[in-house]
Amino acid sequence: MASEKTGMFEKTKIFYGEVRTEMAKVVWPTTEQVKTWTMVTIISTAIFAACLGAWDFVLTWIVGKIFGFGS
Repeated sequence: MASEKTGMFEKTKIFYGEVRTEMAKVVWPTTEQVKTWTMVTIISTAIFAACLGAWDFVLTWIVGKIFGFGS
């Protein structure tokens, strides 16, 4: 029973050692790149949401006219 736990802990230690080695190879973005791409994401999402909202409004209006919903 003790050898099984030792094996498990040894495997865990090896795994985290490998994770640390791989993480050292990662090329992390600069702060400026993170800021830029965050703004691109926010603006793109806002534009997409506005387009989707407009499309929903138009389709709702058309369906309302066809079926006589609303005023």
